[in-house]
Amino acid sequence: MLKRAISTAYYAMFHALCSSNASLVAGQSTDAQSREAWTRTYRGLDHGPARERMARASGQMDPAVQQFATVFALLQQQRQRADYDPHSRFLRNQVVNLIQIAEAATQGLMNTAPAVRRPLATLVLLRDR
Repeated sequence: MLKRAISTAYYAMFHALCSSNASLVAGQSTDAQSREAWTRTYRGLDHGPARERMARASGQMDPAVQQFATVFALLQQQRQRADYDPHSRFLRNQVVNLIQIAEAATQGLMNTAPAVRRPLATLVLLRDR
């Protein structure tokens, strides 16, 4: 049960970032083409590259975005441990703390202006050439 909670907290962060990215890049519209573009953008985020790109941009981001990136990496690591290491053990207070920092970082990100989140969206969605 505790391991599942860690996984859920990570995926809540991941899907919040997906939704933010899609809304910023594809916009909110109800016509079929726009909904398809929104969904394609939403699904465009890849777990590992997102973490790596945010880590490389460390120190160059808004503080709320930086906090989100740091917690995202931590939760991703803990989720992998929880989901794939059958010998891993977590204490209830550790899990509650992880959930709380994930919630705070996600709220912090979502409370920033679109102009602050837009560079993050392009950073995590588009690869460098």
